[in-house]
Amino acid sequence: MKRTIAIFSFICFFVVPARGQETGAQYLIITNDTFYNDILPLARWKHQKGVITKIAKLSETGSSAPEIRNYILGAYNNWPVKPLNILFVGAPNFLPMPYHNYAYTDNYYTDLNGDTLNEILSGRLTVHNSTEAQNVVNKILLYERHPDTTDYTWFSKATLIANFDGEWSSDSIYWENVHYYASLMTNNSFIKIDTLSNSLGHTAQDVIDGVNQGRGYVLYRGSGVSNWYYPFDCNPALAQNGNKLPIVLSITCATLGTGSSPAAAEQWFLTGTAADPRGAAGYFATTTVLVNGAHFRSAVAHGFADAIFVENRRTFGEACESGRKRVWSLYGNATEYRGYHTVGDPEMNLWVYPPFRRQVTHPSVVMMGNNNIPVSVLVNGNPRPDIIVCAMQRDTVIWSVDTTDASGQAHLSFNVNYLDTIYLTATGHTMYPYEGHILVAPSGSYVGYLNHEIDDSLSGNNNRRVNPGETVLLPVWVKNFGVDTARDISGTLRSEDPAAVVSDSLTVFPDLNPDDSARSAPPFCFQADSGLTDGHQINFRLITRTSTDTVASAFRVTVTAAALSFVRDSVFGENGNGIIDPGETANFTVTLRNRGHEPFDSSRAVLRVASPYISIIDSLSLYPPINPNDTVNNLIDRFVITADGSAPIGAVADFALELTSPQGADTFSFSLVIGKVNYLVWNPDPTPDPGQNMHTILNNLGYVGDYAATLPPDLSLYQCVFVCVGVFPNNYVISSTSSEATALVNFIGAGGRVYLEGGDVWAYDPQLGGYDFSYLFNISPFSDGMSDMGPVEGLPGTFANDMSFTYGGENQFMDRITANGQSSVIFHDIDDYYDCGIAYDAGAYRTVGTSFELGGLIDGSGVSTRSALLDSIMRFFGIQHGIMEDKNRSDRLMGSMTVYPNPFRNRLFIKSEIRNPKFQTNIKSQISIKIYAITGRLVKELPISRSLSPNPSPLIWMGDDQKGNQVPQGVYFVKFNIGNFENTKKIILVR
Repeated sequence: MKRTIAIFSFICFFVVPARGQETGAQYLIITNDTFYNDILPLARWKHQKGVITKIAKLSETGSSAPEIRNYILGAYNNWPVKPLNILFVGAPNFLPMPYHNYAYTDNYYTDLNGDTLNEILSGRLTVHNSTEAQNVVNKILLYERHPDTTDYTWFSKATLIANFDGEWSSDSIYWENVHYYASLMTNNSFIKIDTLSNSLGHTAQDVIDGVNQGRGYVLYRGSGVSNWYYPFDCNPALAQNGNKLPIVLSITCATLGTGSSPAAAEQWFLTGTAADPRGAAGYFATTTVLVNGAHFRSAVAHGFADAIFVENRRTFGEACESGRKRVWSLYGNATEYRGYHTVGDPEMNLWVYPPFRRQVTHPSVVMMGNNNIPVSVLVNGNPRPDIIVCAMQRDTVIWSVDTTDASGQAHLSFNVNYLDTIYLTATGHTMYPYEGHILVAPSGSYVGYLNHEIDDSLSGNNNRRVNPGETVLLPVWVKNFGVDTARDISGTLRSEDPAAVVSDSLTVFPDLNPDDSARSAPPFCFQADSGLTDGHQINFRLITRTSTDTVASAFRVTVTAAALSFVRDSVFGENGNGIIDPGETANFTVTLRNRGHEPFDSSRAVLRVASPYISIIDSLSLYPPINPNDTVNNLIDRFVITADGSAPIGAVADFALELTSPQGADTFSFSLVIGKVNYLVWNPDPTPDPGQNMHTILNNLGYVGDYAATLPPDLSLYQCVFVCVGVFPNNYVISSTSSEATALVNFIGAGGRVYLEGGDVWAYDPQLGGYDFSYLFNISPFSDGMSDMGPVEGLPGTFANDMSFTYGGENQFMDRITANGQSSVIFHDIDDYYDCGIAYDAGAYRTVGTSFELGGLIDGSGVSTRSALLDSIMRFFGIQHGIMEDKNRSDRLMGSMTVYPNPFRNRLFIKSEIRNPKFQTNIKSQISIKIYAITGRLVKELPISRSLSPNPSPLIWMGDDQKGNQVPQGVYFVKFNIGNFENTKKIILVR
């Protein structure tokens, strides 16, 4: 049905009406206040499309789930314009995702009449900080507003995955789903469809490779919790697909985070940055866990596919709702209906074909007064119905919205009584968005901007594009849009961007009859700053004066440049293990990617390091040219580095790679661990919070490590491994015949350190085929236990001495364990008098085992914090803040240093302490704290005017040098020396 709307009110997210005066919105965005500014570009785009949009912050709606629901209910029942789509902005810890009717779900907010089904379609941006928010907003706009058409084929390619788990009925369903999608896609002219399966030898690398080549859709069918199960346990951060952003359908268990941390597979949506996009533009996943539920998930998958390939549904939210409704209609499964979430923009237009070329015809100028503007839309030369056309003023006043009829015609009716520019936008399913403008003119002559050219032949590369540092001639054409002849025409060009300085700003034009145009003589000229980046838009304003009037017209030019980013470093050492070991000399390469739109010329590279343990033997290299979207390395001309034989295992060396080319210079910072990485947190627990919390705390303590939902095949890279298998019913069983059990046993046997926690892993799991780790941990399990864990207390004489915690984690059938032989009880339950934590120093290896979740402990006072406990475990393992303890150095001065905040603006706090208790005397003469620039230049030495106590007050650096002058923003290093011990931290100063 054709619709026409005329609206003359300001956009709701700029002006919030008083209560009782709410006009409503079709698209309601509810956001944590933190992300308000980050979501504005998406809200503006929706409004520009003609979708009336309102942003409501939690400070307006209320921050609790019932308050938010009541706000939505009031909007749905009372607003003149009711919301059709809602976008929640914030991860569950920023904006509640309630546990409602057996599922964590946003359906709590959108089932407004209690019949399970959604009255409003919703989506959620599961972001945890502004960087993630800006990233996902940028990806949504890249997908919908500026889809990548440098290669039209990627829209018609897909990767479909069936991960067999040995259950015949489930495996046949997974494979059927893949074939069902493949058949529908083939019927819709897809040109490449990957059908991957573990039974065919495919792995996660095949998925990443496909996405990097460009895929419109990725479907996963198979088992998984947090991430897809091996061998498809992808790390989305490895994707390098740029603007070719797929929709990822994660049709498996619980691959959507419900707390403060995202699920591993959820990183498809969150990975990347606004400057370096990758991953996916949308993600469809559930919070629920099912056993023998492949047929339920199959219904969801079929419903989504039918929506976009059969029923021609337009938006991401509609397709997701079709998947939810299918499992509801076939099986009446309300929990599965509620569990699935649209992660992304529910109103986002989905591409099922490459965007069609469009021809949008409309007047370029209208007169003041009443107007009825005809707009014609042709797609591939044919009239196109159902295209939404919106006319909007610069200050976001919507003038008129209409939808094209069967002849491709729309009519925009409005009245305007002052000179202005009207922005016209046309959007529709499978059509590349159109953005144009219409000038409002008075009667008489009206001379305004028509178009321009780029002439960079004076000092540039003559590629007819604006590159950083170029002097650009800018011929501009103007047109007389009025009804009378324009005489005595002059033009003045003004830059609205300090990065573009106009040098020749005046020109003249000949007299112009109505509809005539002319070129500026002479052309304008401006200088583009050398620091401009790829995609930067320079806004200009052209002021044209005639004998009768003055007109201001706005236009912009886009800067194109190379944009390099660090991809990875690679070590080619003598032993071939891919790491730099103490005493080893190795060839070293750095891989870079050009994500910009201009090639980067051959460049000279210099490698620098800020570490006492690494020396650079060959620091110079030459890089070949890097074309847009290409990656290159210096494999032909490699650096050579060597690690000191006395370097502590796990020490971190900070590097800087400086590139210089005719186009300018760039610097990349990265770190390399000497020997083994401090830790790995392996968290197969279906509830990811325990392991993710551990990873965050260890990282904040200064340890270097990795987090994984799937156990890596090579544990020899790590000094210790933390294993979190969870608590019934959300627990993971390490099978006695699994490769995981073998890897852990081999790691311990090679002298590794392992922490293992789980409510059933000691007493119950071994009875059901789980591996029995008790003999390695010197633990005696004596009972399957009850749901009575906590509070827990540390025992005297152990590293847990004086620690006492209440317990707030999962709490069902918690194993009761005790020490056996030479091991030590470190924790016991206070109320029920049973042991629940055991430490064992076997000499060759060390272990800690608990039957509670460390992440479920609630911090108390003093040493009773999870941070202190984890640091104590690491010390028991012999690992101290980036180094492995050397027992032969027990008489050396040892210390640690923390710096905060980092990055910092005005003040950096530096807190240091000695770590060997025998040195608690005044050792001022042996202490120094110095600040170095990334080049190695000493910037400042901070005065030490006190003895070093166990908990000293921090020193403060004000971002100045020895003379008190403020230093520029950038990367610096703080070096803390005590005698022959040194600790270095990388810091970032921002201005």
